[in-house]
Amino acid sequence: MEHHDIDPYTLPRDKQAIYINEPWLVDKTLLELPIHPEPEEEKDNIRVYVPLDINKEAILRRLDRVIVQYGEANEYNESEFSVDVDRLVSQVEIYDQIWSIRYVPEEGKHSAEAVELVKEFVERLRDIPDGCAECFPFETIDELSREYLDQR
Repeated sequence: MEHHDIDPYTLPRDKQAIYINEPWLVDKTLLELPIHPEPEEEKDNIRVYVPLDINKEAILRRLDRVIVQYGEANEYNESEFSVDVDRLVSQVEIYDQIWSIRYVPEEGKHSAEAVELVKEFVERLRDIPDGCAECFPFETIDELSREYLDQR
């Protein structure tokens, strides 16, 4: 799993905003370019921080929307389906990272909140109809299970 580039502002323990300097989580076209977290150097560039609420309900709602959008996982949509779900996995990682920073887990390397979220996330991935996709969602299920569920 990945640790995300959280801007070096003091992490507030209240409900203030936290800045994640990973614009490719919002703009999928940036996935096609070398990852460069700094603002683009175009003369007309304006860096905009878009609010994104990251909580259990929102992440699962977004996952449900992606699953409805693609339907079954098959050889034709497997790559795009996987990219969209991986963006949500990044949100899970950020959710876990912030919970862990704010409330150090008593045991294990992941927050209890993230472990519970991943259980539901994996259940939904397992329910995706299999239209003969080769890798997705199987590799994502295995990776999440290994990282979050096999630790306790």
